[in-house]
Amino acid sequence: MDTTAYVALSRQVGLMREMTVLANNVANIGTTGFRAERTLFDTVLRRAGPAGEVAFVQDVGTTHDLRPGPLAATGSPLDVAIDGDGWLTFAAADGPGYSRGGRLQLAADGTLTDSAGRPLLDDAGAPITLPAADGEVSIAADGTVSTRTGPIARIGLASFADPRALRPRGDGLWSTTAAPLPSAARLVQGMLEGSNVEPVLEMTRLIETTRAFEGTQRLIETHHDLERRAVERLLAAA
Repeated sequence: MDTTAYVALSRQVGLMREMTVLANNVANIGTTGFRAERTLFDTVLRRAGPAGEVAFVQDVGTTHDLRPGPLAATGSPLDVAIDGDGWLTFAAADGPGYSRGGRLQLAADGTLTDSAGRPLLDDAGAPITLPAADGEVSIAADGTVSTRTGPIARIGLASFADPRALRPRGDGLWSTTAAPLPSAARLVQGMLEGSNVEPVLEMTRLIETTRAFEGTQRLIETHHDLERRAVERLLAAA
């Protein structure tokens, strides 16, 4: 296999991983608070000469589009969306997890949790538990959770000096070793933040990547066919 085939193969491997990332974005168009993922490419080997340059490409990692998604009204008093730069904090088995998904629910003991049963933490780092039969829950813009008997706790919102230090850990949670900072974001009760994936653009990217992969496959096949013909002619002339 010569340089042409190696370059084409490196492109094909990168495109295949790009398709996986794009397909995951498309699959999460309807996921609350989802952040689109992007593949990062870089040149790993370059050869320069009189005929120009030949470069091998490699996907070196992924990054996330941290722009907020659109807010949609749900009417549920336990749904809450974040308007601004902030993250809800949940208690997980392996440490605090951060999320933009505000679909909350009440556990049997009155604790506010996410859909996986992880407790929502207040601004002091403690779970928020509502007294039994206390009536409808009210969540103010500053995160204060109240019932008919008065304020119960204040939802803890975290922000980070470098949001790109956050890494997804699965099931809608993100984690980081950086210390959280106070957030000035406001909460909107009865709404949820949607995915920031733009369906039309993402489907267009997926189609373009698929076509590029197929085009590279045709290049490899054509190159192999030319090599085969050249070998056949050499053997015939021998």
